Amino acid sequence: MMRGRGSLAWSLLLVLVVATLLAVGCRKQTGQTQNNTVSDDLKDPRTHPLDIRKFDADTEDPKVLNVHVVPHTHDDVGWLKTVEQYYYGQNMTIQDACVEDILDSVVEALLENPYRTFVYVEIKFFSMWWEHQTDTVKESVRQLVANQQLGFVNGGWCMHDEAATHFMGMIDQTTLGHAFLKRELGYIPKVGWQLDPFGHSATQASLMTSSMGFDALYFGRIDYQDMEIRHNTQECEGLWSSSASAGNKSTVFWGLTGSYYGNYGAPPGFCFDKRCHYNPLTNMTRPQLVDAVKHFLQEMKLQSDRTKGSHVMLTFGSDFNYQRASTYFANIDLLIKSIDLFREWGLVDVPTMLGPRFERINIFYSSPNYYTQMKHKQTRSPAKTIHTSHLINSKESDIDAKTTDEMGIEWKVKKDDFFPYSDCPHCFWTGYFTSRAAFKKLERVGSSFLMAARQIEALLDPSFHKSKAEEKPLYDLEDAMGVVQHHDAVSGTAKQHVSNDYSKRVQAGINKAAKFVINVLKNKVLRDGRHDWSSNILDNLSFCQLVNETICTVSQEATMEGSCQDVTVVVYNALGSNTSSIVYLPVSVDSLFEVTRLGTAVAAANNTIRSTPSPFGGVRLSSAKYVLAFDTGPLTPVGTAIFRVRKKASLDGSNGTPNGWAVDNARRLGVPSSHGVDETTRDVVASNGLLTVHFDSHTGAMKTISKDETTLEIDQVWGYYTSFDASKDRVPADKTDRADQNSGAYIFRPSQGDQKLNILGYSKQASKFVQTSMGTEVHIEFEEPWVKQVTRVMKGIPYIEVEYMIGPIPITDGRGKEVVTRFSTAIQSNSTFFTDSNGREFLERRRDFRPSWPLEVFEPVAGNYYPVNAAIYVEDEQVSLAVLVDRSQGGASLDDGSVELMAHRRALADDRRGVGEPLNETDGGVSPYPPYGNAHRYGRGLVVCGKYRVMVGKGSTGASLARSEMDSAFTSPLIFVASSEPNDIATASLDSLHVSALQQSLPRNIMLVTFQKLDEAEPDFLVRFGHQYGIHDDKLLSLPVSLDLAALFGGYSIESVTELTLSGNQELTEWTERRLDWIPGHQAEQLHTNDTSTVISLRAMEIRTFKMKMVTKQ
Repeated sequence: MMRGRGSLAWSLLLVLVVATLLAVGCRKQTGQTQNNTVSDDLKDPRTHPLDIRKFDADTEDPKVLNVHVVPHTHDDVGWLKTVEQYYYGQNMTIQDACVEDILDSVVEALLENPYRTFVYVEIKFFSMWWEHQTDTVKESVRQLVANQQLGFVNGGWCMHDEAATHFMGMIDQTTLGHAFLKRELGYIPKVGWQLDPFGHSATQASLMTSSMGFDALYFGRIDYQDMEIRHNTQECEGLWSSSASAGNKSTVFWGLTGSYYGNYGAPPGFCFDKRCHYNPLTNMTRPQLVDAVKHFLQEMKLQSDRTKGSHVMLTFGSDFNYQRASTYFANIDLLIKSIDLFREWGLVDVPTMLGPRFERINIFYSSPNYYTQMKHKQTRSPAKTIHTSHLINSKESDIDAKTTDEMGIEWKVKKDDFFPYSDCPHCFWTGYFTSRAAFKKLERVGSSFLMAARQIEALLDPSFHKSKAEEKPLYDLEDAMGVVQHHDAVSGTAKQHVSNDYSKRVQAGINKAAKFVINVLKNKVLRDGRHDWSSNILDNLSFCQLVNETICTVSQEATMEGSCQDVTVVVYNALGSNTSSIVYLPVSVDSLFEVTRLGTAVAAANNTIRSTPSPFGGVRLSSAKYVLAFDTGPLTPVGTAIFRVRKKASLDGSNGTPNGWAVDNARRLGVPSSHGVDETTRDVVASNGLLTVHFDSHTGAMKTISKDETTLEIDQVWGYYTSFDASKDRVPADKTDRADQNSGAYIFRPSQGDQKLNILGYSKQASKFVQTSMGTEVHIEFEEPWVKQVTRVMKGIPYIEVEYMIGPIPITDGRGKEVVTRFSTAIQSNSTFFTDSNGREFLERRRDFRPSWPLEVFEPVAGNYYPVNAAIYVEDEQVSLAVLVDRSQGGASLDDGSVELMAHRRALADDRRGVGEPLNETDGGVSPYPPYGNAHRYGRGLVVCGKYRVMVGKGSTGASLARSEMDSAFTSPLIFVASSEPNDIATASLDSLHVSALQQSLPRNIMLVTFQKLDEAEPDFLVRFGHQYGIHDDKLLSLPVSLDLAALFGGYSIESVTELTLSGNQELTEWTERRLDWIPGHQAEQLHTNDTSTVISLRAMEIRTFKMKMVTKQ
């Protein structure tokens, strides 16, 4: 039930008065031994007047263990329940959780005592709560923030995932949260807080921590083997320098939470939340309380022996904790007081329990910010050059802490990432790299559309923008995209009904943003200043989001048999550089079409193009049976191009000669001179001037790819691993923990650890080769009808496109399946392959190997899977093979020269990681959950469509190959379509239109990451530029690049340029002045502009953020 807001405001006022009176009588503990002549009635901590403290570290005595108490809650932005169900406390039969109660309760508890502290993370929830508060409550919260009682860590809309996310979504969701905190509370987060994600990426450490303006990053989960070694070597905290391009300049501090148990909660026995089964300290007798304190001191001894220095952070809190915050805080208060008083009264022997490193304990309320400052204070300074590695790396627990601290701590620097993550021998969290593949694609579509919509919004003049009735038309999409970056959303690890809710949010956001964008295109962008013909031609302009599924209602209806309507296609290029693309327009008939752009034929030789059969037509009832493919030609950066498509004739055997056709096999293939049949091998040979591909004439499988005098033999197959199910598979007798681990939403585990891929054979029916003016398509069928593929070699395209359709995955045999495609070559990769980190830097991977510790292998398949967000490649000195993905997937190289990617998965057993149901997606929905239903799935298994881009090049060029197409793979041109009666006079008014925000194309190694209007009242824009090549990716394209902003934005007068941190919440100069220097003398040399300079430079992998005040030139 929702709490009354008026009563909360009055209670807060009363609490403020009481807290003020309490504070007057507060006395701070001096740390000296107190007078032991205490009367018996005061020898109970519950009644003793000793006060608790905050931010009170002992920085002088290395024999004092400083315990920083950090109360927090971890509130998943959807998981077992939807966002609203979590916030309002609905659907309690699934999980007892109410975020509204948490925030109400925490604020009340903090106001009761000025020495209590609390940190919060998920700004989506906080913004929902904030919206319903009175001005009185808001002012009380602002006072708590000013008093450093309430703080925020991370500060994003959610706690985003790190394996299934792209850097664009990560930046956007963090920016959204940071903007809220800055606007409403004047707060700037200083610390990263990624407690729950299931592995941690290199990009999170560099881009999302250092560039975001954070000094440190804290998290809970690392591999159990890694954690055990760190326990023994005092390396549960350290430095992280994960970017080879940035080097030490991006180094940050990192640390584990949860007392280094692999989580983020309190030590065992000290969770005081109603969700925990515990004996409250407040109900204990004094002897019981003494025993509890002794247990706590043992835990602190254990934790302190696992790190260096005299400070440890103690996280009090976990999932949806603090619904009764006063009770939780009362127990923490009593614990703190009891430790101090029992030591003073001689009831606990602290030196014996904490020795030999420590003789006293100093426990107080703190924050991650303060803790980070104290760890930095103990870090070695430049002047202290004595090497103490023999001490620091010692496994003995009796290190001379005073000697080490006097010289300063020399932290070990981590260079790699924390993937893949496992919490037991057969428990690799590598399944979620692919889980809910269709939703992962929707997330990518939403992120790309948001990027483009912001650009289109920024192109408006102020008067047009103010005339719009809708306030913040892109907010719903921003909000949805912020939510789905959550580590149980895009990861695919939420319950089915929650995943459905995520999808609805994204689609609703796209729909609302598309409506706004279409109005802009019709009323502003596509006007020519002389006529308003566009209002007629573009009346039903629509965003064709599902062209990848051969669905576009407007074009399909306009091209139906008997219809003579023209189709107007508006193509929007969101990239900051010139590009070109092939549009695949769904149409309803097999016909000849005239395609015209600005009065010029698209195809120079012939502007009449024939539609071809859709490879997946008929799979869905709404899918078109035919596709019209045409080349856009050059597309200007951040601009539009307009095409008219007019049906010329239907093909009934007598109407003209088409320039494209479909054939059933290679022997019937009549092709232009660049295509044909190899008379020796009978292979079908397709070439586009950049690539030459040999196909098997019967199966349609690729045999060789040739480029630049390099020829690579290649074998692509589809297959699946059978998912481990303890009810059906033999449980290993190795007596390891969780040997009965199932494969599920989180975990990927084949039915046998070394299981070979179950290869799907090709259909006995010959594949279909389709030749068009755009290139060659090969339509491939398999013995199993639930797998289909189209391989394309298209004109002017430097890659081979592999489009696939997977599903419904059959389960009639009662087994789950992990569906994989594998590309095998003779590349001598020496167990090595490379995957991207969130679309940024490439990381080297080695089979059965971890850079940070000697790996004991239990799962040779699942344990070698890594997240692939953009590309994966293998190479040797002669040749390279790169494969780009259109969404995040799991990938591996299990044999030298091979690349495999998991495209889809369906499991029938729960993997027991909390979600409580199998990953069994269907297209008909799900029934209510117990006790109101049985969560039954309706309909068929889900069908997933996707695309790979396969690239081949000379030796050691894999990174450069992938980089060249990664941006266009992320944001393909947007397609808008309208239909109207033929009107040549009207369409002529569109011929001369040229719309582009940029006067020049960016260099091909630079991306316009963000072009967004900041303030409706001021001409302020948020602009980000990203260098897209790593320092070792390419000899030329990895070099620094200079940009002249005045020339680039030639249509604007630039009044000022101010560089910001990545999220845009503070000026870069301010951050640089206060940031903590973890490796002295190695901080980044900031290349920032001032109010008069408009020339900037970008180094390898660098993203720079600017606030630009610009007005349109008249």
